[in-house]
Amino acid sequence: MYLMTVVLTESLKFVQNILHEQIKHLEKYKMHIQNEINETMNNIEIKYIIQPNNDLDYDFEYIFQKYMANIVSNVIMNDMEEKIVYKILSQEYYYFSLGERKSIIEHFKNIKEDEAREYEQGISVNISTKGKLIEEIMSYLKENTILNIEGFVRFRLKNYIEELKIKIDRSVEDFLMEKEYNEFIRLLRYFVEIQEAKIHTVHVLMKDGKYHLYDSRNILIQNEYLDDLASDMEQKDISYDDLLISSLITLAPKKIILHVSSKIHKKEIIRTIQNVFGDRAYICSGCELCVSQQIKQE
Repeated sequence: MYLMTVVLTESLKFVQNILHEQIKHLEKYKMHIQNEINETMNNIEIKYIIQPNNDLDYDFEYIFQKYMANIVSNVIMNDMEEKIVYKILSQEYYYFSLGERKSIIEHFKNIKEDEAREYEQGISVNISTKGKLIEEIMSYLKENTILNIEGFVRFRLKNYIEELKIKIDRSVEDFLMEKEYNEFIRLLRYFVEIQEAKIHTVHVLMKDGKYHLYDSRNILIQNEYLDDLASDMEQKDISYDDLLISSLITLAPKKIILHVSSKIHKKEIIRTIQNVFGDRAYICSGCELCVSQQIKQE
């Protein structure tokens, strides 16, 4: 009995081996699938046939289609998607360099990983991308027995392509934000390099939701300029993170020791300080200041 035909273009000929290996697993359902391969100059046509078996008391056509939909969705996501994304980038964001496009694709992969994680953890109620693809393929196979994978993606998966474009736009935004952040870090590094060190060591400690700076003798640093800076920034509604960075750049210490508590550990401020001050910045692994901080926070 004839089931369906899969058509592979030149760029997808490798999928023939994937299909061959995956279809073998249907034997556990006592489904013995045969295929007839017709190879032309540009395409490979694989016709699938099931041997008659009166013992099959279930909808073997549906099972085969579901299995094929799962295989094809994996091919689209794992083997075709990145090329589709790069093509969209080349057409709609042609002004980015090759290196910049590669960086944007890495951001795209991060967005996909975050979405997949949220779906697995039940944070997102949206149907997964793979689930949507399987639905689209199953809907198509109800009315058609010939599946040209490349043509199917191009002409039938418009919603999928639109979702890719939305993710690409987000990836571009993330890339530009990262680029802006890196330029900002470079500027701060320059200020640090030209600034004369006003103190050798600064301990950064968080108390009552604010940062406090201590010298090498664990004495609170009192500095008239820092007080004026803090007052000015509070009036302008500047964050404590920005105030901390500004204060450290003003002091330009040769060594910064960060006493990290649970309240500060996950903050971007730690990475920013390390990026700006490089090997001048250290994270304390535990000391009297850290212990006293934990006791007071408890």
